[in-house]
Amino acid sequence: VMDGVKESWQELSEFLATDAEQEIRAFFSALEYPRVRVMVVRHGMGDHNTYAGIGSITHEDADLNECGLAQAERVGQLLRAEGVTAALGLAVVSPFTRTLQTARHLLGPDIGAPIAERREARAERFGYEMSPYVCHDRTEPLETIVQPLCAEDTFFHSHVWRGNRGSTAAELARRPEFDIFDFNTLEKYCEEHCVTAKDPTQAGKWWHHGPHGQETGASFRRRMVRLKRWLGGLCLSSDRGHPLRVVMVCHGGVMQEAFQVHPNAPNCGFRVFDIEPSGRTLHASTGSWLEETDLSDPAFQVFSVVQKEKRVNGHHLYDIELGVGDETFVCSKRESELREGLRDMVRRSMPSEVCERYRLRGRFPRWSPVGHADPSIYIQDYLEQLAVAMGDGAFDAVLARRIDAFLLGGRLEQCRRFSTEEDDEEEVELEVEGR
Repeated sequence: VMDGVKESWQELSEFLATDAEQEIRAFFSALEYPRVRVMVVRHGMGDHNTYAGIGSITHEDADLNECGLAQAERVGQLLRAEGVTAALGLAVVSPFTRTLQTARHLLGPDIGAPIAERREARAERFGYEMSPYVCHDRTEPLETIVQPLCAEDTFFHSHVWRGNRGSTAAELARRPEFDIFDFNTLEKYCEEHCVTAKDPTQAGKWWHHGPHGQETGASFRRRMVRLKRWLGGLCLSSDRGHPLRVVMVCHGGVMQEAFQVHPNAPNCGFRVFDIEPSGRTLHASTGSWLEETDLSDPAFQVFSVVQKEKRVNGHHLYDIELGVGDETFVCSKRESELREGLRDMVRRSMPSEVCERYRLRGRFPRWSPVGHADPSIYIQDYLEQLAVAMGDGAFDAVLARRIDAFLLGGRLEQCRRFSTEEDDEEEVELEVEGR
């Protein structure tokens, strides 16, 4: 049968025989605080991976097949035997069904799941020895976070190749096998990313990662940066005060975009990385820093861009929800205003090579595929990238002030002045205390 099972199992076996040992050794090497060490694991083979990926057409939010379950169990047995599982302080899991199932069979009782049924039968079928389960002395299950940031991309083609369309928190919670996971994070994520801003019927669809029902290549790349900054900041945000080792069960696309794992990792293959709070990332086994851009903290937030239903004087209007500091506000602009007052201003003021480096080149709004004539997704894409560019300390200050005045009503300048005044007051207080 040409379903790809044999090939997927063979690829994992080759990885375990060649690269796995050095990655595990790197997992236990010295770790500098506050870096976070993350073992990044691709999910096991799913129904969507069969027949060279054609199975994705008919398997929305695919389950693992028997090969995928066996892959997770085989790798989980290795990680327990090598002491990796016992050293973990946190598990992070993508909300897709295939990654949740992988985590359940990879980590088992360590995250509160019962020992899987038919483990021995799968081991016999795929030709490896199943050892007795080693349960670590944990007083409670390993903390586990279901994190949409590490989900697979949801590009335009996902409307046809539906393996990357997910399930809502309510749908996942109805599955008894997932009773060990807390899906409250998904509802919060949907709210923070304005999933219903464009269409209230899309409530709960976290895999949209925003109001538009799909991602662009650039928005997926920015999400990977946010993921690494979130991972790198785990020690500082939780006041742990000691190095943290994490396992993250995610996807091939995430490993390629965020961690530059090329070619694609085999199902249940893994790599180990050290991540700094800035998102800067080191491949632990080779000592090589990843070549990265766009790690700057955005100068402002772009929550949603939604096209109004009715035209005004023949023009489409867009409601743009933005954030500066703790303030959230909405401004309405015509597409022509944005193109002439913002895009054209940036192009005139910025050398072409700088515009290229900041990834701001291209039409505004970008061309939209047939069936998606509403360009709001591309307007939001441009504004989000502009916010990242403006977060770079080398961004032209004069241009930044002009953008601030046009789009943000001068709020960035107000925040800067307020911050300067606070710093001055602190200096005065320190001087008084010193006397």
